[in-house]
Amino acid sequence: MTDQQPDDSLQALNRAIWDSNEVLVSATTTSKIHKDRLILNRAKLFGEKRSPLGTVDVMSVRIEDVLNVNATLGPISGTIKIMTKFTAPDTPYIIGPFRKKDTLKLKRIIQGYVIALQRKIDLNLTPTYELIGRLYELGEDDSSIQ
Repeated sequence: MTDQQPDDSLQALNRAIWDSNEVLVSATTTSKIHKDRLILNRAKLFGEKRSPLGTVDVMSVRIEDVLNVNATLGPISGTIKIMTKFTAPDTPYIIGPFRKKDTLKLKRIIQGYVIALQRKIDLNLTPTYELIGRLYELGEDDSSIQ
């Protein structure tokens, strides 16, 4: 049993809803036929992969459960590989192709968020515009790639 008051619970629920609606970074694939999306908000990472047959593969994972994010880059586009606590090491969630610029932005901000959470940094009070920039800097480990 918890000592939390009903007003506290409602406030926590409202904060969780706010966090899940506050997008930090998103991108849509370059395909003209079926658009895949990857979205990071303050609460979770959400991916949608569409098949030519019209089915949609949806992935939604708490950001705390993301272990690592990698990018594979080509001359004009790239893909994102996401490892979570729930994926086997040899089967990451792969989504793309995104524009190269979007691939780098996704990778850096997601990785920055993972690093910040692993270091137990409280990001709740950081304004979104500032948080995005700081996470981008923290996740930047490939500055020679443009």
